[in-house]
Amino acid sequence: MTIKLKLSEASPNLPASQQLEKQAPFIHSKLEAKCTQAKLIKGALTETDTDALIRDTLETIELHGRWGYRLQGKTQEGDPLKDKGYLGMGLTYNPNHIDLTMDPLVDPHEQVQGNHNPGHQGTKEFGSNSGNPYSRVMDPEARRRAVKLNSHYDTYSMAYRTEGSRHGYLGTFLDSLKRSMVRSSIRIINAAARGQQMGPDGAVNSVHRAGVSWHVDESMFENLRINIAIKTDPMFVLEQHHRKGELFHLEAPYAYSWDTGVPHRAYATQQTAEPFYRTHIMLGLAPWWDFDEATGTWTQNEFHGKKHPWDMLVDGDIIPGFKLLAEI
Repeated sequence: MTIKLKLSEASPNLPASQQLEKQAPFIHSKLEAKCTQAKLIKGALTETDTDALIRDTLETIELHGRWGYRLQGKTQEGDPLKDKGYLGMGLTYNPNHIDLTMDPLVDPHEQVQGNHNPGHQGTKEFGSNSGNPYSRVMDPEARRRAVKLNSHYDTYSMAYRTEGSRHGYLGTFLDSLKRSMVRSSIRIINAAARGQQMGPDGAVNSVHRAGVSWHVDESMFENLRINIAIKTDPMFVLEQHHRKGELFHLEAPYAYSWDTGVPHRAYATQQTAEPFYRTHIMLGLAPWWDFDEATGTWTQNEFHGKKHPWDMLVDGDIIPGFKLLAEI
């Protein structure tokens, strides 16, 4: 039997993906990839006009804004505190997001930029009370209070396309994807900002750099992340917790994917005097479920439990023309 979930009929007590999980478990799958055992892969987009993709991605940012990630606290003027070094613009949003009960005028392109009340739930980062705004909620009691339908943590409700996602060739490229987008965005790091604590162990060593500090995201069976480097510089790096100290620069215009369930961070290794932006498309894709935006319905697809998301990517079941170049 094919499992379906219509968001308008979903329980308010659990995110949509967890309601699907109860009917057809997938989030904690142990299925292994056949194509690679690497923790980071690089691919070329052989059927994509990458020059046009770069041009129109940068254009849509100018049209729809660079939104700072929401941080706990307020500015001296009483405005919400936002990260000046880690910016973004949503490609997907949730029209029923809890943000809208706090402020009906929230721009849909800002929704991906964190919880409307960051740090409020006392999230834990790797066992310590850090209130890290970038990470998934791990503490069971905090999860019970915060992780619900239409919350920031409801990845499968953040599946509706924003206006900015339809701009020019960027829209053409996103239309060509074979799987449904969830929690997708353009992610921007401004090297000129003081940023977050980025020493060898985060807060243990208070070296500040622009970017996103140690965090974990959903499992790749729930949300397969694919980063497409649009505009960058060797000063911008990715670091994975299981091999700390190894810094990986993601080159444009290639696509990269890694196990985002493993702690990782991305940042500028130096601070610039003037604004200098690293821009990536950060695709989030539901590999084993397909979304019908017109009806707001998720449907189990033919790959569920049978084919690893990376095997799907390499075989062209996600991005047409993806060609595996390197296992890093």
